[in-house]
Amino acid sequence: MRRLVLLLFAAVILLPPPLRGEAAPGTVLVVHSYGRDLSWTEELHQGIVEAFRQSGERPDLRVEYLDMKHRLAPDYLDRLGALLRYKFRGVAIDGVILSDNGAFDFYRRHLSSLFSDVPVVAVGYNGSIPPLPPNVHVIPEELHLERTLDLALRQNPGARRIRAFHDGTETGRAVEEEIRPLLVAREGRGISWEIRGCASLAEAESALGETTEEDILLLLAFSRDERDNRGVTPREVVGTLSLVAPAPLYSPWTHFLGFGTLGGYMLSPRNVGYTGARYLEGLWRGQAPAVLSRAVDLQAGYFADYAVMRRFGLDEGDFPPGTVIVGRPPSLYERHREILLVAAVVIALLLVVIALLMGALSRKNRLLRHRAELQSLQKELLDAQEETIDLIGDAIEGRSHETANHVRRVAEVAALLGEKRGLDASDVELLRRAAPLHDLGKIAVPDAVLSKPGRLSDEEFEEAKKHAAIGAALLGRSRRRALQVAALIAGQHHERWDGSGYPRRLAGEGIHIMGRLVAVADVFDALLSRRCYKEPWTAEAVADYFRTQRGRQFDPDLVDLVLNDMEAFLAVRERFPDP
Repeated sequence: MRRLVLLLFAAVILLPPPLRGEAAPGTVLVVHSYGRDLSWTEELHQGIVEAFRQSGERPDLRVEYLDMKHRLAPDYLDRLGALLRYKFRGVAIDGVILSDNGAFDFYRRHLSSLFSDVPVVAVGYNGSIPPLPPNVHVIPEELHLERTLDLALRQNPGARRIRAFHDGTETGRAVEEEIRPLLVAREGRGISWEIRGCASLAEAESALGETTEEDILLLLAFSRDERDNRGVTPREVVGTLSLVAPAPLYSPWTHFLGFGTLGGYMLSPRNVGYTGARYLEGLWRGQAPAVLSRAVDLQAGYFADYAVMRRFGLDEGDFPPGTVIVGRPPSLYERHREILLVAAVVIALLLVVIALLMGALSRKNRLLRHRAELQSLQKELLDAQEETIDLIGDAIEGRSHETANHVRRVAEVAALLGEKRGLDASDVELLRRAAPLHDLGKIAVPDAVLSKPGRLSDEEFEEAKKHAAIGAALLGRSRRRALQVAALIAGQHHERWDGSGYPRRLAGEGIHIMGRLVAVADVFDALLSRRCYKEPWTAEAVADYFRTQRGRQFDPDLVDLVLNDMEAFLAVRERFPDP
């Protein structure tokens, strides 16, 4: 019995503790140097949360923000340290994560005695690491500035000077010490350099105003304006400096992206926080720091801003493979993939029908070899094309709860107006065939918008306006002249003579005559027709409206043609009345 007790006691002492994941999640104290108003801090914290969520640990996070970009007085930190010691005395904390130098120094001065037996991980640290107790682990901020420098030199082969800027804070000076030997090493290539620690954003703006297009510009740490004694946001810093910078601004931090910097080999705050949380989890599981440190270089990578690339004439081939391009606008296909696929099928079927008809025409031509029958088949093909176009136009108008005869009247009114304008007979016929497809893009507009009685909201109107560009894109894929003209009409029949229309804000004779003709015809018939959102107008009211819009919404010459022979245009409605 005595031996059995001794064996059990030895097993309890010698066996390793259970893995953290086998117990209920504990509590982690997260101390951030800065406030949530700094995007760096907010993204870094999101990385911490994401790491714990993916691993399934789900500890209780107690978060403190030191707000050191706005509060720097020593008595503030002393008072805050006393407060936090009082606040967390006796609280069971299973791990501490510190972000950036300020939180690390604050921990060493005010909290180390309270958490001396708790694993502590400091991330985003700049500068030399002081001697540390066994429970404290620092993940330095590996900026790899040489990669950003080499990228800038490759993209600017004619550059002869490197200009670097920072805010003169502790972080800025630490980064300066890191980049200085890299700049010295490049002096042998005929490159001069200068590093400026700017006491204010205005000073940095003035210094950038002295640079030229032949300079390489590096924006290092900049989060404080000492002259105004305040913190500054990345949006404010880059938004100000990029306006005066004659060359691309490179930077080692992703929180400067999206506001005017080009990019570089950049440290991602989300990845920094993610790495710190995973490092702490590894310590809980008993992994050695040497093993955990292998993942530290995953914090950074190549990034570039699409808009800035375009501004300075760069493309993705100018960046290393795997570069993350931010701000790239989605293509028309990406935004309307499902709609375009359906539309492509419809157009393909239309082309198949046309191809089959042409094949039938060819076979009949070979068999009969009579000119009269060939002409008859050609007419049949054209009729089939017109009927197919009419059917598609009817379907589109029917989806928007308008009558099928609306598209026929628009085509006839536009053709009549084209005749009076002096168009050739062939162009008038082409206009009559193409006009029914002017609203093809409505297949991409939600039913709730098309069918809404009453006035559309601003968001709904913006959604409805997209039909012009979508219709032009769909029809423009065909090489048939009628469909090419239909594409032109679809894209321009909502442009205005004064340039305030959409989608391209064309003006005057910059709008094709076909688009101007259909714009008049479409509004003319729509005002005279009943819609789900309005009653029909009288002919007198329509005439008054066109007088007010002469030279504003419509071509003044076309308005005069309508007003001078109103009866002829009203007669079209009598030929194609609504049911």
